[in-house]
Parts: sequence; C-alpha cells; structure tokens
Amino acid sequence: MNLDILKQAVFESRDGITISDALTPGNPLIFVNPAFERLTGYNAEEALYRNCGYLQNDDREQSEIAVIRQAVAQGEPCLCTLRNYRKDGSLFWNELSISPIYNKHGTVTNFIGIQKDVTSRVLLDQQLRQKNKLLEESTIELAQLATRDGLTGIYNRRFFDTQHAIQWGIAMRNKDTLALFLIDVDYFKQFNDTYGHQAGDVALQSIAESLNKSFVRGSDFVARYGGEEFVILSVGLSVQQATEYTARICERVRQLNIEHPASATGHITISIGFTVSMPAVSAQPSSMIEQADKALYQAKAQGRNQAVGV
Repeated sequence: MNLDILKQAVFESRDGITISDALTPGNPLIFVNPAFERLTGYNAEEALYRNCGYLQNDDREQSEIAVIRQAVAQGEPCLCTLRNYRKDGSLFWNELSISPIYNKHGTVTNFIGIQKDVTSRVLLDQQLRQKNKLLEESTIELAQLATRDGLTGIYNRRFFDTQHAIQWGIAMRNKDTLALFLIDVDYFKQFNDTYGHQAGDVALQSIAESLNKSFVRGSDFVARYGGEEFVILSVGLSVQQATEYTARICERVRQLNIEHPASATGHITISIGFTVSMPAVSAQPSSMIEQADKALYQAKAQGRNQAVGV
C-alpha cells in the first residue's frame, strides 16, 4: 500500500493516534496525530517526548492504569477506558487501545495507541445504571407496599395468608408444630372514641413494634390481621412454649403503659387466642385461624387482658 495513503489515513483519522518509544525509559510519545491534539488540547510540541500519563493529571488511582502498565511491561495489547483530562482541565473518558510493534528480532520497539472520546457513551451508561438502580429501589418499595401494612410497617394480612399456607406445608413435610396467635387490642373502639384515631394509630404502631420484638426468630411471622387485630405464626413451639410467649407478649404490652380509662387496668391491654398443632393432610391452614379465633373469643369472655389456648 502506498505510504502516502497510510500517512494521510493517520492524519485524517478522527481518533487520536500516538506512537511511543518502548526502548526509551518512560515509554515517551514520539508521534501524535492532529486528532490527538484536538482531543486533548495539547499540540504536538507539548505532547511529544513525555509519557502520556500526564493526561491523568492527579487522577492516578484508577485500576485501568495498572492494566496499561502491566500490558506495556509484558509487551501485550490492551483495551481499557479511563478518565483523562484535557489541557484546560476538562474531563473526558478515553477508550484507549494500545498494541505493541515488534522489530525483526521480536523486540517491542514501539506502542501504537488509538484514543477515542467515549464520554457520551460512558455518561449514558452511568445514567442507565442510575435509572436501573432507582427502578430496583422502586421495585423493592412496591414489593414492600404489597406485603407490608401501611400503618405499622409489619406484614399485612394478604401476605400473611400466603406465608401461612407455605409454612403449613413446610411444617407438615417436616412433621413440625405450627403455633398461631390471634391478638386483639382490648376496648380499642373506646380508646379511639376517647383519644381520637390519630392516637389510636400511634398505639397500634407501638403494639406492633412490641410484638415484633417478642418474636425474633427467622421462622416467626408477625402481621396486622385487620383493624386492631394482629396475628403471629411461629414454627416449632410446644404448647408450653406458646403459653410462655403469650404471657411475655401481654406483659410487654402492659409495659407500654398506654393510658386507657375504659380499660379495667387503666391502660391498654390485649387478649390472645392461640393454637398449636401439627399440620395434617386432612386439615387446612384456615382451621388454625378458626381455633385461635374461638380461643380469642373465650379470652374476651373471661375478662380480657389474658391468653387462652386450644
């Protein structure tokens, strides 16, 4: 091929082209084309006989720089994208491709570098990553909204129903017990009538937090069942353990010390109905709800502020 054509191609290229001297310490540049000058703002006189590391200014803590150095040391080609800075200090993202040139003895004498400004592409990629991150966060938030109760932050009834069916199947397969606690805030309508719904909401939030702190095992599941009712699912408890849990729950709610004149104690209390069973093929998860509900009704009939198990 005609050398004049090759020379013209190098000078007319829209990409920056450089040639460095691999036999001289520091691998200094010995040629830059006009596109390199336009890209960096450095003319040939300013650019030549210097290692092109000056394009990084003080921004040298880039992993790509180590990749380039290793490639040069081993006489190998490499392609990377790194932050470079023009003469005026403005940043651009440089897609740099370097390739070794060998003499007839197999010695690397030079490196040819192709430099392309890919700032627009990198910024677009960054924007896309940011949008994807926001999308992921939004997806997580939507999932939270779908599974969490908006007032208390604990799980909602719909998600509880799903988990109840799942845990029922797991417990049946593992021949394990499943405990279900149905909890109702005593005289809550009167509390709202006395203090207002905003105070009622705050009380429900405090009770939900207390319940959550009472059941901290990975298999424990606390949800708002509706209104002033809560439901808790726990795997592997015996009847004795479940009874001890209910005593602890009632005491924790009493310790919240939420004033309630309509209550016999003068403070908010709860009633609990619970059941412990080993799921069987012949039964359904809903049977536990029915049993716990009957026990809850009994707890209320016996004066509230207590737990009854069946």
